[in-house]
Amino acid sequence: MRLTQLLSTLLITTIFTGCGEPKADVSTPQTHSSGAITLDYPKNWKITEESITSGIHSFFIETNGNALVIFQSYPAEDADDLPVFSKSFSDAATETPVGKIAGATFAGLPNEDGFEWILEDFTINLLGESIPHRRLYGTKDVGGKRLFLILQVASEDSAKIESGFQLIRKSLRGKQTAE
Repeated sequence: MRLTQLLSTLLITTIFTGCGEPKADVSTPQTHSSGAITLDYPKNWKITEESITSGIHSFFIETNGNALVIFQSYPAEDADDLPVFSKSFSDAATETPVGKIAGATFAGLPNEDGFEWILEDFTINLLGESIPHRRLYGTKDVGGKRLFLILQVASEDSAKIESGFQLIRKSLRGKQTAE
């Protein structure tokens, strides 16, 4: 999937553009509605890089630090299952020119909030620094679409953004019929 490689490159570039991770402000969430989905997200995060084409919908939710959420949806009949998708995404991210990703390990997690989940732990090495990261992949089928969430954060910042990730996971809803 070429879109996965493009999004992976943008993801890695975004990792190094922030300056500290502020706590997610979930006190008065914002709502984003586009394509066939609606979700809530923290007040101090923003939607960027949105694209809706025939059959494919994607966007980023960026924090003021380095955490990132990527939403993607595909026609369910054309989409990979979660293990294939997560491995493909991780492999594409590894091939980016910024830094070096190493030590990726994957683990299945229990289904939650209507999603199937896989956790990836990995390290980004850049300029002599090794920064442990976590990437959580989730998927569910809604109205003929397969929705994917990719939630990424430096491990040391997990506590600051977890409430924001939970808000997004719990609030994501879609139309029950295909567009």
